[in-house]
Amino acid sequence: MQSRTTAGRRARTTVMVALLVATLWGGIALTKGAAQGGHNAPGGPVGHLSRAVEIIRG
Repeated sequence: MQSRTTAGRRARTTVMVALLVATLWGGIALTKGAAQGGHNAPGGPVGHLSRAVEIIRG
């Protein structure tokens, strides 16, 4: 009976690690996609703010 308990615990641990890795991978992919922007977008950490000001000024 002990082996079944250990096997179940290992299975749950494996599933949790797989979910954690998938979540991190998806988050990194989304972050990279959002950070790239357009090809002519200004660079730097405040590049998106200058684009927002440009849109507001029209």
